[in-house]
Amino acid sequence: MESDSKEMFAFGSSEGDLRRLYPNKWPSEELLPLWRQTMECYYKTVIDAGKKLLHLVALALDLEENFFERVGGFNDQAPVVRLLRELNPSGEESCGASAHSDFGMITLLATDGVPGLQVCRDKDKEPNIWEDVPVIKG
Repeated sequence: MESDSKEMFAFGSSEGDLRRLYPNKWPSEELLPLWRQTMECYYKTVIDAGKKLLHLVALALDLEENFFERVGGFNDQAPVVRLLRELNPSGEESCGASAHSDFGMITLLATDGVPGLQVCRDKDKEPNIWEDVPVIKG
């Protein structure tokens, strides 16, 4: 992939110590009415989905349902939501970001049906082979 140009809006929790250290910067209400309210609701929805998913992963591994929360793998204040729009150098919409690893326990990718997530099963093998992760509706 040649392009790694993005437009991004990132935000985290509106509560706790991290909020004071790294406050979210919201567009003005005049410019985007209800934007902050909508994004804070979306944040809560995504965080709740992530917790449910981690509970299922723990149960699938024969661990206690709240295992990942107990060991600090899911801090309520740490998750970040990123809204991305990928651009190619000519400014036209495009999919693609350079190879990278997402940080944190899990990545949830909301999509409109267009594949957007790839995995490289063997990072030590050259050349790297990137495979699309199938889009699952729901």
